[in-house]
Amino acid sequence: MSDAFTDVAKMKKIKEDIKNHEGKMVEMTLEHGRKRQKNKTGRLIEVYPSLFIVEYNNVGTLPGEITNTYVESYTYSDILTEKTLIRYLDDEEA
Repeated sequence: MSDAFTDVAKMKKIKEDIKNHEGKMVEMTLEHGRKRQKNKTGRLIEVYPSLFIVEYNNVGTLPGEITNTYVESYTYSDILTEKTLIRYLDDEEA
């Protein structure tokens, strides 16, 4: 079995896992260059054949500060190549 078939199987598993967690909370770990990572927690709101969308809330730290909501899209290949890591938070709470 070649690496191409292995990658296709991994990609299918990644898509199934993400689809099964649609609407749930996730933590995304994004690589920003050499030894720099950023963790974000949001809700997996939509899943499409080639990408998925996570909604984040920026909560203001000062009284009266506005809470902003924004979305970011990710591709399944980001997860496959481990450029972006996803952790399902709702599984840990159960």
